[in-house]
Amino acid sequence: MIRLSCSRNDMIRRTTINSSLQIIRFVFLTSLSISCLSAENTKKLHWAFGKLGHGELPKVTNTEWIRQPLDYFTLARLEEQQLPLVPPAGKRILIRRAYFDLIGLPPTPDQVRTYLADKSPTAYRKVIDELLASHYYGERWGRHWLDLARYGDSNGGDENHPYPLAWRYRNWVIAALNRDLPYDQFVREQLAGDLMTPASAERIAATGFLAIGTKILAEKDQVKKRADIVDEQIDTMGRVFLGLTLGCARCHDHKFDPISARDYYALAGIFHSTAIENRELLFPDAVAAAKKRAAEIETLTKKITASARKLEQFVDKSRAMEWEAEDHVRGNVIVDRQKYGDGIGIISDPGGQKNFAEYDVTIKSAGTYFLTLRYAAANARPGRVLLDGKVAVENALTEVTGGWLPENQRWHHEGQLELTVGKRVLRIESEPMMSHLDKIRLIPVSTPERANQVRAEHTRLQEERGRLQAEQKGGHPKAMAVTEGTIADARLNIRGNPNDLGDSVPRGFLTAIGAPSSEARLTTQSGRLELANWMTAPEHPLAARVIVNRLWHWHFGEGLVATPDNFGTTGTPPRDLALLDHLTRQFMSDGWSMKNLHRRLMLSSTYRMASRPGGRTIRRMEAETFRDAVLAVSGGLHREAPSGPPPAVKFQDPSPADLARNRQTYEKYPHRSVYLPVVRSHLYELFTLLDFPNSTAPIGRRTNTTVATQALLMLNSPFLVTMADQLATAIRSHSDPLEELHLRLFAAPPDEVQRKWARDFLQRAGGDDEGWSLLCHTLLISNDFLYLR
Repeated sequence: MIRLSCSRNDMIRRTTINSSLQIIRFVFLTSLSISCLSAENTKKLHWAFGKLGHGELPKVTNTEWIRQPLDYFTLARLEEQQLPLVPPAGKRILIRRAYFDLIGLPPTPDQVRTYLADKSPTAYRKVIDELLASHYYGERWGRHWLDLARYGDSNGGDENHPYPLAWRYRNWVIAALNRDLPYDQFVREQLAGDLMTPASAERIAATGFLAIGTKILAEKDQVKKRADIVDEQIDTMGRVFLGLTLGCARCHDHKFDPISARDYYALAGIFHSTAIENRELLFPDAVAAAKKRAAEIETLTKKITASARKLEQFVDKSRAMEWEAEDHVRGNVIVDRQKYGDGIGIISDPGGQKNFAEYDVTIKSAGTYFLTLRYAAANARPGRVLLDGKVAVENALTEVTGGWLPENQRWHHEGQLELTVGKRVLRIESEPMMSHLDKIRLIPVSTPERANQVRAEHTRLQEERGRLQAEQKGGHPKAMAVTEGTIADARLNIRGNPNDLGDSVPRGFLTAIGAPSSEARLTTQSGRLELANWMTAPEHPLAARVIVNRLWHWHFGEGLVATPDNFGTTGTPPRDLALLDHLTRQFMSDGWSMKNLHRRLMLSSTYRMASRPGGRTIRRMEAETFRDAVLAVSGGLHREAPSGPPPAVKFQDPSPADLARNRQTYEKYPHRSVYLPVVRSHLYELFTLLDFPNSTAPIGRRTNTTVATQALLMLNSPFLVTMADQLATAIRSHSDPLEELHLRLFAAPPDEVQRKWARDFLQRAGGDDEGWSLLCHTLLISNDFLYLR
């Protein structure tokens, strides 16, 4: 042992001093490195900010392997590393891969048979073209985009209020992708569709991209709340379209990328000049329908007037009996002559109760009488009418007049009474609230049968007009969107504090990422349209590079840039920049067509490689794809797109019972998963366990976990048990149920080993309906179904 001639305090002191010196030294060297990096960046642009490469194809030896130009790059890399070529995937694997990649659904047995029977060299291309033309394509790839757009049907955050109109943005995304809207236009419409010419309903709905983010609704500091919303919009825009973390520059110049705080607040001025609101969508068909509805209301009004005149032929108004409602003999209602009954006097309720008012009526002439009541009601408060203790009119006081005040008082026909001579008791009841009743009238009727016919027609016309007026009052459809606000430049927020302001910064764009500068000062509008045009300018390929990399990532499981949301200096460099630039150049020359890029990728030998080392990566289905596939193979999927908003579930502070009801709603919903509500903070359990992304931020690459709770879910999910039962019932009607089962699930018939295993399984399970359900359940949750090769 070596003894030191120093005290314990000396050792602590020396250790502390040395550690402090090391920390100072580390900080100094780190700062120096960052400074050097910054200096280096001023000399040479980061790869993502530079121009596209020249695009020469690399030299290769085995040109027979080439199907698409991009194959040159793959083959050159393999030959350079002296790696063997990976054989192509079998036709059954390839068609299953293509179906799931493009539409997120498995091919049916008939679709597989048709493809296998087509021996022409264009058979595979025909499949790709059919899938790209299918409306299922937009549903599949729309869900990819919604990951980026942090789509949600509720706010999340502090108060999880619903976003009842967010679904219109979702539907716009699906429709835009289905019609292959050029990507540069796709970007422009989401940032500034309301400022484009024409500002169509679809383009206004597209701006939901800026509106649907999470907001801190309970924030008391309104200045900070507004700054936080703008920051969320800027950060989302940067990550999604440019692959840059712009939000880092809110408090200071970006420490790694050439984005200054002044650039950040130049953008902030654009979004501070933008307001979020629910906007009417003047769809052409909705405008035409409104005009047609107005004409129908006018026609019905003329018919109602004519019907009323005709009805007068059957009534004797000279012998009508009329009295004030407040002159009741018995009752528990209140009389109001000052507020709602000013100048006329009305009866109403004193609060929630079983309200009633009785009237002693002397009938001098027996016969048929019409009962009409004059009342005001902003909301329907239905009741009933009794005669001598028996119900005479079951549904009375059902109409709405537009308000509670005297000017809203209207006469309404309530029914027909058969009255005999003598004293009768008329009773009006309403629970728990009562309309503001002013007068009661009994009118003798001659020729009751004919009068009833006219009255019935008169009532039908009124009901039809009321329905149309209610539709007219609802106005045009609305969407969660943005519009121009108060146009103004933003001021620097010192250390990001919106209440500590610095210099004013003219609205503008990023100045140091290689994009063309804009000399013009933004004055008349927010600048969103100019920003969108600048972002998609052909001279600056960053936005195109980002989306090309995203499509590669979604097809192959990993992008050419492994960090699809970060093309900055802290992101991963591309493993083949020349290939990325080649595809980006083709993408832009194809008119920014995403469908053309799909074709180029999927027709390549690179895409068709088998799943093995050096080839395609085996990937697990996403949560929604798994649910849709289970519905499809069991026959429970409604393939047509639903109309209207997603099914209603409990958003705000759901109880355990609410969550159970929500789950039942999800599991009984027969349409594709993209149409289910995305409830921030309370996602569907099946989606949560299968790595559905956090919808509060853009997600370009989902996580892929393997945990025990996933296996437990697969074994015990009521949804999967039900679907397995349906699948078992569906296949049992076929001559070879096991072959049908395998074709539905795996696009391939069972081999002898699989048949023997299935026979043994069914024998142990009893071989009856329950045994087949267990077999279907087992194969539904098997790796061969869940994983895509």
